[in-house]
Amino acid sequence: MTGLRRRLCSPSALWSGMALVVIGGIAIAALVTQGGEPPPVVDNPLVFANGEPVPDGSWSVLCIDGVAYLAIATARGHSVLPKYRKNGLIERCALPAGE
Repeated sequence: MTGLRRRLCSPSALWSGMALVVIGGIAIAALVTQGGEPPPVVDNPLVFANGEPVPDGSWSVLCIDGVAYLAIATARGHSVLPKYRKNGLIERCALPAGE
């Protein structure tokens, strides 16, 4: 029992994965409460690691409540993920004045 409790209380990839799922859920909820359908994705081409373009793939950066999110769209669907800096912190953003 102590081993199980120790494993559950220690930081691991499972807890990090759960945190990402929660953040993604919050991002999707923020988009849904703003009017249903997410805003259109700007046509930035999406490519595989080898440089080959993804069919009907594009991406853009969204700014929701001062946090930057990546909106990725492909022929199979779309996803919104938080944007992270190289040091692991979530990227902040600011809307231009007047918006």
